[in-house]
Amino acid sequence: MTSGESARILSSMPAHESADVVIVGAGPAGAAAALLLAEAGHDVLLLDRQHFPRPKPCGDCLSPEAGRVLERLGLLGAVEAAGPARLEGWRIVSPSGWSFSGRFAACAGGDPRVATSLSLSRDRLDAILLAGARRAGARVRTGARVVDVLRDRAGRTIGVRARTAAGDPVEIRARLVIGADGLRSIVARRLELVRRPPRLRKFSLTAHVIGIAAADGLGEMHLLDGLCAGVAPVTCHPEMNVVHNLTLVADAARYGAEAAQDAEAFFWRTLRRFPRLAPRLESARLAPGVGPGLLASGPFDRPTRRVVCDGAALVGDAAGYYDPFTGQGIYQALTGAELLAESADHALRAGGVTARVLQPYARRQRLLLGEARALQRLVEVVVSRPALADRAIRRLARAPAAAIALIAATGDLRRARCLLSPAVAVSFLFPTSTEVAA
Repeated sequence: MTSGESARILSSMPAHESADVVIVGAGPAGAAAALLLAEAGHDVLLLDRQHFPRPKPCGDCLSPEAGRVLERLGLLGAVEAAGPARLEGWRIVSPSGWSFSGRFAACAGGDPRVATSLSLSRDRLDAILLAGARRAGARVRTGARVVDVLRDRAGRTIGVRARTAAGDPVEIRARLVIGADGLRSIVARRLELVRRPPRLRKFSLTAHVIGIAAADGLGEMHLLDGLCAGVAPVTCHPEMNVVHNLTLVADAARYGAEAAQDAEAFFWRTLRRFPRLAPRLESARLAPGVGPGLLASGPFDRPTRRVVCDGAALVGDAAGYYDPFTGQGIYQALTGAELLAESADHALRAGGVTARVLQPYARRQRLLLGEARALQRLVEVVVSRPALADRAIRRLARAPAAAIALIAATGDLRRARCLLSPAVAVSFLFPTSTEVAA
């Protein structure tokens, strides 16, 4: 063997590293879990294939309750210092122009922390969370792409196999691997934890824009047959123009081919089909110097069979995701990270990171997501049927108690079961307020 052949063989052999915990994915769930576990004294290595700050297709809106989670993480001050917009609630507009709205203050119990919600672009929010993880002592490596998990002969997860930013292979051994790598989680797929392919096939196109005529402090969701448009302010442009997140969600079977031909033309053309949104878009344009332009994502139906196994756990979107209409993803990611960090800390100190020891996290994760997912599926049944959406929204416009309860549930201020209370049922079934149309 020549010296050149030996060098090539050596360069292709993976380097070896180790950590107590390897977290794949440095979004909200991964960064929050890294922060908490590093604060608990564990050696944490956080990997992400992207470099930060980086653009991320998202509605950018946090539910009100997410503010209290950020406070527990010690990051609320940093997020507020970044100049987020504040939403007072949401307005939902039906295909025929009927609408109802609900304000968070009506269900905040006098707590100013949840009387409004924060809205901040994901590149800025995620950078703040990642900086918090670094300050807590987590090692962060960006530009590192995980390609597989490592397992021993018994099938227990013992680490990951990755490629560094330079393309060099590396094997990282860990007592616990956390998959926080989003909708198409490589960790979930390699561990065969994905339940099935998506059935609800939607895609989203998201942009930061200026020139949208101002609203009244509410985020907005506009519905049409097979389409949904979301509008919310996120920050102020340096020239003091308000920057809005403008997101279009569309049924892939009906609109996918059209969008593929020219995504930006499809985006603007389709948004101008929404009757109560179109007049406000006459001067709208992509915000210069804010984000990369139009970002695409989807589909959004990603169920998992379970979220823990021997040596590994899933959190955030990697732990399962469903249609984003209710906008609870960031809150669920942050809260899921809190739940996982508590169980993981116990397991690491107990000396055996098994599925059994991680079961408290799995149970609490099911409780966190169970009612929310049931509500998301109910909402999908309604919004995907224009006539039913019209009737439901027209009824909610005359039933303020029911409307407020729905906004409270989707804002994570109340459990979804609050919608089953007698007072809410009476309000919805026997509305008394004046109807509100366009």
